[in-house]
Amino acid sequence: MAEKLIHIFKELLNLVCPQKCIDCGAPNVILCDKCLDSFPPPPFFGKQGIFAATSYDDEIVRKAIRLFKYRGVKTLAAPLAELIHRSLDKARLFSIFERSRASVVIIPIPLSPKKLRQRGYNQSELIGHFLSDRLSVRMKADILIKIKDTPSQVEIKDRKERLKNLQGAFAVKNPEEIKDKIVILVDDIITTGATLNEAKKVLKQAGAGKVFGVAAAG
Repeated sequence: MAEKLIHIFKELLNLVCPQKCIDCGAPNVILCDKCLDSFPPPPFFGKQGIFAATSYDDEIVRKAIRLFKYRGVKTLAAPLAELIHRSLDKARLFSIFERSRASVVIIPIPLSPKKLRQRGYNQSELIGHFLSDRLSVRMKADILIKIKDTPSQVEIKDRKERLKNLQGAFAVKNPEEIKDKIVILVDDIITTGATLNEAKKVLKQAGAGKVFGVAAAG
């Protein structure tokens, strides 16, 4: 009954304020397939096992990330996950996953408890849910945790300071669940790669096998 009421509410909301693609204006979709395919290639593609789906320099990409991350437009999680899926396809990483899906786990970059309370949701976890469905592999949002509330990486321009800012920020719970597993780390955006690299290091130290970092933009 509750799901039916939610569906009716969404339909009424769409009648009053119909959804349109934030790029071309196509109806009934927040980001259409045509626009997803038109985004420019990223600077981060395979460096140190880190993959971004597209370039953050693109105006529409920046708009999408900001709406998703800071304005609560959670419907952007699905198209951003699709962007990552296409990026992994181009990188031919599917061959690794196809051999044994049971050995693959998606882990989103966590927020500190304080930041999670402030924002109300973890944008990387939302992307991870859709990517998990798309790849048919499980996601675990309780393995990697953030134990230190660090200043936003966006506010720190120097790469060395970014790395220093993240030292000791992450920890792993229940390491036996990732032992020798292939881990796909999910984030919304890569700037210098410091966040994903620090998280990769912590997961590897905890016993993970191969660890890849993926993000919607970089």
